Amino acid sequence: MKNKLTLNRTILVLLIPAFTTGMGNGSVFGAAVMCAVGRGPYESWGGWDGEAYDPGTFSGFVDIMMIAFGIAFAIIMGITMSKHGEIESQRDNVGW
Repeated sequence: MKNKLTLNRTILVLLIPAFTTGMGNGSVFGAAVMCAVGRGPYESWGGWDGEAYDPGTFSGFVDIMMIAFGIAFAIIMGITMSKHGEIESQRDNVGW
């Protein structure tokens, strides 16, 4: 039997639940780092336009961490789902 967990079948799982779970982890990490090391003055919190993605601002750092963690978690989930599909297809060939 062939691997049923291909990228075409798992793309929605990777884009929506996996990416948003990773983003949640990134927001916690970004906030924890900012609590530990502090941040710049309030004027540079980075909430508007391009400043929202400037890693030198509070909001920008958290946003960048959310995107990075979301991409990383989606890649990890894609690899594990593919490997799981390979193991399941080998098991189906052997039978009981």
